[in-house]
Amino acid sequence: MPGFFALTFTFALVLALAVTYVQSGDIVSLEVNGHMWRMRTHQKTVAALLREVGLALRPEDIVLPSLETRLGPEQLVTVEKALPILVDADGQVVEHYTHCRRVGDLLSELGLDAKPQDMVALDGQPVDLDAQLPLQQWTPTRWPLLQRLAGGLVGNPASSRLRVSLRRAVPLSIHDGGAELAIYTLARTVGEALLSQNIVLYFGDRVYPMLGTLLSAGVHVEIHRATPVHIQVDGRLIHTRVQARTVAQVLNETGLQLLGRDYVSPSLHSEIIPDMRLRVVRVLENWVSETENIPFETMWRSDSTLELDQTRTDQAGKAGIRKRRVRIVYEDGEQKERQVVDEWVERQPTTRVLSYGTKIVWREQDTPDGMIRYWRKVRMHATSYTAATSGKSRDHPQFGITRLGWWATKGIVAVDPLVVNLGTKVYVPGYGFATAADTGGLIKGRRIDLCYDEHNLVLWYRWVDVYLLEPIPSTSEIHWILPNYPTERR
Repeated sequence: MPGFFALTFTFALVLALAVTYVQSGDIVSLEVNGHMWRMRTHQKTVAALLREVGLALRPEDIVLPSLETRLGPEQLVTVEKALPILVDADGQVVEHYTHCRRVGDLLSELGLDAKPQDMVALDGQPVDLDAQLPLQQWTPTRWPLLQRLAGGLVGNPASSRLRVSLRRAVPLSIHDGGAELAIYTLARTVGEALLSQNIVLYFGDRVYPMLGTLLSAGVHVEIHRATPVHIQVDGRLIHTRVQARTVAQVLNETGLQLLGRDYVSPSLHSEIIPDMRLRVVRVLENWVSETENIPFETMWRSDSTLELDQTRTDQAGKAGIRKRRVRIVYEDGEQKERQVVDEWVERQPTTRVLSYGTKIVWREQDTPDGMIRYWRKVRMHATSYTAATSGKSRDHPQFGITRLGWWATKGIVAVDPLVVNLGTKVYVPGYGFATAADTGGLIKGRRIDLCYDEHNLVLWYRWVDVYLLEPIPSTSEIHWILPNYPTERR
């Protein structure tokens, strides 16, 4: 414990002596680049004072009064520190110390003549020649008291020094088609120079020298503009730009080939004009073998031993075969030419021979209307009508008049005369006895339309057996082979 008290006493005594020493010096004023400090010092000269506060000087710095001047009470010492600057110009980087306040004065001081087209940058930011340079500021580093008075200012290391850059604009001549343009540019490459002038390049345009070429004074840039064309090929429309001057050169430039009989429109020697439309036509020649059936004919012959409405196949028909070799030309998938090169019959058709019966057999049939005797029974599709539904208005002169001139009433039926002769007596089950005395536009083939009076119409729409009654027509009037339409669905 006695040793601790002794050490504490000694430290306090030294501190008191130091404070007394500091406070006993002369009061002087130090101004560094416009910043003022007042302090006490025991130094005798200006140089000693500056060493005491740790202010290093360079030959470019200005000190007033001179370093050898002796200090006196209330002495004012003024220091103007030169501003350290890195200057990047004309391919060189130099360190320079200056008292200039303007960028333009700094460049003039270094003998650098900046043109209006050149770019001057201060720490990477473009500025004009009137831009102000900041004052160099320092903070004493040796004496804590003076450091508190200085407000914490620190000397600039070399890595944080201001950097002034001068980029020279390069004269450039641009030939764009028929237009000539002379400019000064700060761009580094041909591409950057064109972009700075808002010169738009399109696909297919060619630039000499290449876009990535570094610029130098006197470079001449030529732009060869491509011509826009539209090519219809292989089912698609290609919009492109080419340097070609003829259609043939366009195909070569775009890698499109004409194979075989392919052709292009307009022709290969045609000159290209802007927005020209070309069509490449793909031609395909195909050879095919075709087979066609030759229909056989049917020959009918009568047979008196065969009953009416019965048939017999005496010889089956067989279709023949016709063959041909055909050349077909397609253009873009569409058939444009078809030529039969060769054709021959490989097999002749065989005629079908049918016999139809002409033997008439009388038959009897018991019906609700009594026993009937008929010579033919025909399956027919039955409908019904009245004079009012026949399609003629009541004021028409032929209203209600049948084909035979009779009045349309119950007991009259309309038929196809190629099936049932007009005037033939018939019996229709469910309808009764009737006479075929009328025809109709829709009554064709195996159809029969049953007439009713207007007050007792019964609607028919079904298949029924129609019996043909005596007398039998003459042989020449009998329709031995009846139409087979319409067909009953079972």
